[in-house]
Amino acid sequence: MGNYISQQLISFLRAALLGLTAGAVYDLLRSVRLRSVRSRGLTHLLDVVYVLSLLLVVFLFALRQGQGELRLYMLLAMILGFSFYFLLFCQFFRPLWTFWAEILALSTRLLLAPAKFLLGCGKKFQIYIKKLFHFWCKCATIGK
Repeated sequence: MGNYISQQLISFLRAALLGLTAGAVYDLLRSVRLRSVRSRGLTHLLDVVYVLSLLLVVFLFALRQGQGELRLYMLLAMILGFSFYFLLFCQFFRPLWTFWAEILALSTRLLLAPAKFLLGCGKKFQIYIKKLFHFWCKCATIGK
């Protein structure tokens, strides 16, 4: 990539779009984290996954678009795109992200309901299973 202004402008706009996308993903993950306030482990896991994936994407972007160099104007464009998202689009997309986080939580709860029911039934029969297990060990051993 030479010193052509049009190529640098295209790189700047692509980096701004990358920053805008990173802001949207962060806002989506923030609504998931706010949905599960009690789970700090989920918060830390989502933060680590977000940061590592963003570092990988920025690295690959620098390799492809900047020909192996992360140029300062690209970094500035990513920061501007990230800020632009939170200044203009965050208030419009936050109810949408909250809605989808609620749908995800509800569908997860519905998918885990049979497993929860089976665990509840298993606890009721735990006494009988435990007695059966003890007798099974005595029957399975060979007497001397």
